[in-house]
Amino acid sequence: MNEKDPRAVRTKNLIKEAFVKLLEEKDFKNITIKDITTKATINRATFYAHYLDKYILLEELVIDCFEEMLPIEILNATELNEEIIKELIFFLYEYYISFYQKRKIDSTSIASTVDNLLKYKIDNLIEKILNSMAIRNELASKDTNILVKLISSSVYGCAHYCYFNKNDKEYNIKKTLSFIMNGINAVK
Repeated sequence: MNEKDPRAVRTKNLIKEAFVKLLEEKDFKNITIKDITTKATINRATFYAHYLDKYILLEELVIDCFEEMLPIEILNATELNEEIIKELIFFLYEYYISFYQKRKIDSTSIASTVDNLLKYKIDNLIEKILNSMAIRNELASKDTNILVKLISSSVYGCAHYCYFNKNDKEYNIKKTLSFIMNGINAVK
């Protein structure tokens, strides 16, 4: 099957739309392939021609949603400054609202799968920015690997904390920004 074929693209979109609607109605663990195929008005063979299982479909949906929501300023960033970090935290916070509240994704479901995918995408974004800074000699290249993990963990942790503990979001973001910027400045 040609993934670029308009019919294949249309069918995948039908499957994704059906899956998103189902996630808004019930928990992931209760969604069956039959539910998806019925809602998408396709047969099982068509579903399996595009996806191995609902977990692969979920992964694709998480990544698609991430890439659609990602602000262009973050995608094109070449310097990790306070504004970019703050925007990244807010982006993740909004992503949580979109993905966890609107869809029935919670700790009893497959939240760890979603979280791991998000962490991977955040790591890649931060690594790209830090590598850009290292190329311009604004940062020692030997420091980028550890900084990627430290910064992405801080950004991710702050967004996660703000989502699950709604009180004083601005204060938490301010403290996280200070922590990250002091860490980056310490290794420059």
